[in-house]
Amino acid sequence: MNSMNSIAWLLPIIFMLHDFEEIILIKVWRKRYQYDLEACTMKKKPYADFRSTDEFSIGVEILFFILSIITLVSIIFNNYYLWYGFLFTVTAHFITAHFKLSLNFKNYVPGLVTAIIFLPINIYILYISTKLLKFNVIEIIGSCAFSGVLGFILFITLKNAEKNFERLLIKFSNK
Repeated sequence: MNSMNSIAWLLPIIFMLHDFEEIILIKVWRKRYQYDLEACTMKKKPYADFRSTDEFSIGVEILFFILSIITLVSIIFNNYYLWYGFLFTVTAHFITAHFKLSLNFKNYVPGLVTAIIFLPINIYILYISTKLLKFNVIEIIGSCAFSGVLGFILFITLKNAEKNFERLLIKFSNK
C-alpha cells in the first residue's frame, strides 16, 4: 500500500493548486468581466457570492486542512473510503462548477485552467486507486455518495460562514 500513501497526498495538493488559480485571479477577473457580469442573464452569476479574497482564502484554508486531515487519517488507518469519495467530489466539482459555469457564462471563469489540467489526472488517479484498493462497485458508489453529501454540507457551511470571516479578520487585526 506504499504507492497508495504517495498517491493519497495528491488530493490536497491538487485541491490547493486549483484554488490558487481562483484566489489569485478572481479580483482581476471580476474587473475584466465586469460588463459581462452585469449583462449576464444567468440565474446565478459566476462568483456572485464572492465578497473578498480574504474571506474566500479562509474558506479554502479550512477545506485544505480538512482534506489534509482526511488524507493523513486515511494513510494512518489504511482506510481510503472517505479519501476516495473526496477525490471524486473534487473531480466532479471541476465539471459541475468550472466547466458548466464557463460554458453558461461563455467566458473564462477562475479555476477553469486547472480544472482542465487536473480533470484527466484526477480520473487517472481514481482509476489507479480503484485498482490498488480493489474497491467494488458498491464501495465506490457508497464512498462517492457519502463524501459528496459531506462535501456539499462542508461547502454550504463554509459559504454561509464566509460573511463572518471578514468580521473575525477585522477583530483579530484590531487587537
